[in-house]
Amino acid sequence: MSEPGSGVSDAFRPVVPPPDQDQLPRPGGELAAPGVPDSTGSLWKALAVLRFVLLAQALVVNLLRWQEFDHPLTGWLILTVISAWTLIATWLYDAPRRRRWPVLTADLAIAIGALLTTPYVLSDEMLARHDFTVPTYWITAAVLAWAIHAGWAGGVAAGLAVVPADLATRAVFNATTVGNLFLLLLASAVVGYTSQLIREAAAERARATELAARTAERERLARVVHDGVLQVLTYVQRRGTEIGGDAAALAAAAAEQEERLRALIRGQPGTLEGRSDGQVDLGRGLAGLGAAGISVAAPAEPVFLAAGAAGELLAAVGAALDNVRQHAPAARIYLLLEDDGGGVVISVRDDGPGIPDGRLGEAEADGRMGVSRSIRGRLHELGGTATLTSAPGKGTEWELRVPRS
Repeated sequence: MSEPGSGVSDAFRPVVPPPDQDQLPRPGGELAAPGVPDSTGSLWKALAVLRFVLLAQALVVNLLRWQEFDHPLTGWLILTVISAWTLIATWLYDAPRRRRWPVLTADLAIAIGALLTTPYVLSDEMLARHDFTVPTYWITAAVLAWAIHAGWAGGVAAGLAVVPADLATRAVFNATTVGNLFLLLLASAVVGYTSQLIREAAAERARATELAARTAERERLARVVHDGVLQVLTYVQRRGTEIGGDAAALAAAAAEQEERLRALIRGQPGTLEGRSDGQVDLGRGLAGLGAAGISVAAPAEPVFLAAGAAGELLAAVGAALDNVRQHAPAARIYLLLEDDGGGVVISVRDDGPGIPDGRLGEAEADGRMGVSRSIRGRLHELGGTATLTSAPGKGTEWELRVPRS
């Protein structure tokens, strides 16, 4: 090509899923955005009921044995604290925006603190016969809260924090001790794993709903475009071919744009569908830019890149293609995608006449910013580089590199 243009190929920007990853519950984690309905809401409601049931059990057990306490006043003080915390925790966990680590940490700390008072409150005889601790099974609620919020790993971690505290309260160890602790860890793992599955299912359902909506919109757009733009492009193609001469080149350009528009509407190769982690296959998007006179080479395996970065990178490639079409329409173009581990590289090479020395500077001085804004500007925003190599009569090559981090 002989001179940089100022056109921007945003028309060929790939369709990528909207940034809904920050609006969906993350598997095994807290909600990503306040105000978004939590898919684990039913688990929190069940935990609230369980917490009151376990509190009732603790109150009944201690009511039946308080006369054996060494320090009954302290025992009832502890029971009053966990009763009050049950009310407070139920209110805090009721709203997704309040389910945060400070609350979970306080919940677990109160449970462990109540547990550690057992040797002081209970008599030696009660401890010797391996009697219930002061909070009894009430401490399970805090562990399960961690499991619901942070998945099985968080639940097991909370359970492991309770284990040494429970052992420290025992004067003797027996099968009951081991069995209770094992059941606590098992319950935390099962509930945590269930919460992860629920979040993942909700995220998949949301993506399926979004995909159905995009498909319906694409079909509607296809009908509108078919009745307007596509018919005009078809007419220009037919008439340009009939007239011949310079009009034939116009007809070829119209045919190419018609095919690209049809592919874009159909969501075929140029459309990038994202994975659950927000990564898209860059090779598929690059394949969508292939057309007559454009050869595309990409690795056999998918080359994944963040959806936003992939969209900007392919838009920069489109801008480079526009330059070639505008200034060297007869040139053949070669697109090459490479993955070097630390980033991805796309080479855009043509066999046109090349750019004369100083032409880029003249174009920028004249206010034609196609190269600096559409290509280099995009790569700079992505933290990447855009290297241009050209010489008169030897074609032009862009090397566009985007790092992964």
